[in-house]
Parts: sequence; structure tokens; C-alpha cells
Amino acid sequence: MLSYFKNHTGFTILELIISIAIVTVILTVVVLNQSTYTDGIAITNLADEISLTISQAQVYGVGVKEFSSGSSEFSASYGLSFSLLASGSNSAYIYFADRNGDGVYNGDWACPIGGTSECLEKGNISRGNYIDSLCAVVTSGPDQCVTPKRIDISFSRPNTKAQIIFFNSAGASFLVAGMKGAKIILKSPKGSTRSVTVYETGQISVQ
Repeated sequence: MLSYFKNHTGFTILELIISIAIVTVILTVVVLNQSTYTDGIAITNLADEISLTISQAQVYGVGVKEFSSGSSEFSASYGLSFSLLASGSNSAYIYFADRNGDGVYNGDWACPIGGTSECLEKGNISRGNYIDSLCAVVTSGPDQCVTPKRIDISFSRPNTKAQIIFFNSAGASFLVAGMKGAKIILKSPKGSTRSVTVYETGQISVQ
């Protein structure tokens, strides 16, 4: 009988501690990988969302959409505004109707709806993601990501080309030599990045 119990003893304390340590390490790796995966998915979804909204603005601009039901206003262009200025936000963007044809969102970041306002919707960026930088894509050389602090992109009939206007840190518009597009670089809390590029041709690219 004594021999039976000696040959069928359970875990020793040392074995139990080692087993718990192994399980803890495995769970830690799983949780960290899951967090990184979720982080990557969230920033990818954000880039896709912005890309789709730009595409919608392109369709509305070319399709001569009525500004609002019953308004009989069909002359507006449609676009998005991204701003890292103090008057803007790195965690939001504005979807607007360019009602006066200047290619610029004329309104504040509070996005008032109705009346003479050009704002249609304020897109709030969640999960700690944010707009890291705004860049001018040029025909020769690297992207210019220092001077641009605001970019307004709009579309109007009769073609699908994009009208892109850049603003500096003083809020003044400026021209970029050899400009062929605009890039919005997005970043997640863990440092993952995605970008949405809109070319003058109207092509939209997500990377």
C-alpha cells in the first residue's frame, strides 16, 4: 500500500510553479499578439473608411448630387478636409460640400449642420488612432511632409480629377511644384501606420 502511494504522487510544488510560469508566458504572448493584431486591424479599417468617404465625395461631385433634399442646389462640389492646425484636429476630418466653388472647406471644426454651412459630417477617429502627417506627393523626389498642415480635397463635375489645396502652418494656401497628389498618413497607438493617397487624376490608393 505504501508503495502504491509513493508511485502515484501528484505535482511537487516546484513542478507546479514551473507549469504556472509556462502557462503565464504562453498567455502573455497570445494576449500581446492579439493586441498587435487588433491594433493593425483598427488602423487598416480607418484608412479604408477615409478612402471610401473620398470615393463617395468623388461620386457625388461628378454625379451632381443635390446638396440637400428639396434645396434645388446642384452646383456644390464634394470633398474632405484634413487639418493639423490649431483650428483643426489630428483625430477628426471634415466631409464637406464646397458650395461656393473655391475648393476649400469654409467653416469651423465644430461642423455646424444646416443653413449656409458647408459641413456635411465630422468623421471622428477613435481607438487612439490619429493623423500623423499630411504630405504633398510630387513627380520627382520624396513626399513633402513638413510644410503641409492642412489639405482640402474636392471633386466637381464634369470629370473625376481631384482638386487639391495645401495650407501651411499659418493657414495660408500655397502651391507645390510638381505636385501629383496628397497623402494622409495615419498612425495607431502601437505605431502601426497606414496611408491614403489621392492623386490629381482622381485615383485613390491605400497602403
